[in-house]
Amino acid sequence: MLIRAFVSPAPVVACTTQIAGVHHHKEATDMKRFTGVARSNKAKANRNTHVNEKLFRKMRGRKTLLVELPEDSAKEKEADMSPAEMRTELLKRGLNPYKDAQPRVWNEAQITFQSIYGIADPYVPPETPGAFTDVNNKFDEVKQRLQHKFYNWRMGTNRIRKKQGFEKFDVKTFCGKAEDIYVRAHKSLESRDKREMHKYITEYAFAKMWPDVENGSVRFELLEVVEPSRVVAVRCFDNPPKSGNDIAQITVRMHTKQKLAVYDRFGGLILGSEDEEKDVVEYVVFENHIAVVDGEWRLHGKIYPRWIEPKQGMHITTQLTAKEVEEQHAAAQALPLRTTEKLEEAKKEKEAEN
Repeated sequence: MLIRAFVSPAPVVACTTQIAGVHHHKEATDMKRFTGVARSNKAKANRNTHVNEKLFRKMRGRKTLLVELPEDSAKEKEADMSPAEMRTELLKRGLNPYKDAQPRVWNEAQITFQSIYGIADPYVPPETPGAFTDVNNKFDEVKQRLQHKFYNWRMGTNRIRKKQGFEKFDVKTFCGKAEDIYVRAHKSLESRDKREMHKYITEYAFAKMWPDVENGSVRFELLEVVEPSRVVAVRCFDNPPKSGNDIAQITVRMHTKQKLAVYDRFGGLILGSEDEEKDVVEYVVFENHIAVVDGEWRLHGKIYPRWIEPKQGMHITTQLTAKEVEEQHAAAQALPLRTTEKLEEAKKEKEAEN
C-alpha cells in the first residue's frame, strides 16, 4: 500500500540576481542596461566600432600611418663599427657602401691646460671717467665700471694671492716686468727663435704672431716709455671650470714710442716703417698658469676698445694717380702688336725669296 505524503514547500525569499551569461567573446546579456550602449555587431569583440563596419572599413584603414622609426640599438652598433665591419653590414642590407656610407671626419685641434685661447674679460673702461661710449645707456655703463673694479679685487688680486708662491703679489711692481716681457717677445719674433718665443708668448699669441715672420720679416725697436705703464684689469679663473687649474690674466696699459716694420716674403714693406717713430697706446694682456709654482708670465694678446683710434692697416697695393694711368696707357699703345710683327716678318721673308 502506497502512502503519499504531501510536504509543503519551504518559503522563498524575494531577491534579484544579475545574470552574467558570458558566451565566448560576448558580454552579459543585460549590458545595455548598465552601459546604455547596444553592440552593433555581436560577432565582433570591439564594441566601439561604427554601426556599418563593412562600409567604413577602408576609411578606418586610411587613418593608420606607418612610420619607420630608427633602431637605437642598430645606430649604437654602427657607431662602434670599424670601416670594414660597416662595409659588410651595408652589403648585407643591399646598399652600396661607397655611395651611401660617408667617411668619418675628425676635427682635431691642439689643446693645452696651461693657457686658454681667448681673453677672459675684454672690457676696458674709458681713460676719462666722465666720458661715456654709449650715451643712451649711461646707467648700464656705470654699473659695468663698478663691477669691473670689484672683479679686479674679488676675482683678481685676492684670488692670485691665495696661490702658493704668489702671497706677496703686487700689481704696482708688475708693470716693469711686463715691459721687459713685451720687448723680449718682439725680439724673439724678430729673430724667429721659436724656443724663445714660447718662453715669452703663449700658444694663443703664437698662432697670431708667427704668420708675420713665417713668410716675411719683422723689425721692432722700443725707443722709450712715454707714460708709466699701469694695470687696468686683473682676472683669475680656472680652466676647466671647478678644476683648480687657475690661470691669471693681467691687462696693462702701455704708452710707448717705438719703430715697427713688417715686410712680406719679397722684402716689400706692408706695414709701418723702420725710420718713422710712432706713439703707440696699447692694452696688452699677460697670462700666467698660477696653478703651478714655476708658472711664468707671458704675453697673451691685446685688447682694442671701441673708443680707441683704429690702427694703421696694411698697404699691400697702391693706388695709381691719374697721371700715372695715362703714362701706362700711352706706353701700352706704343708697343707693337705681336700679329703685326709676324706679318712684317712674313713679308720680309717673301721679299728675300723673290
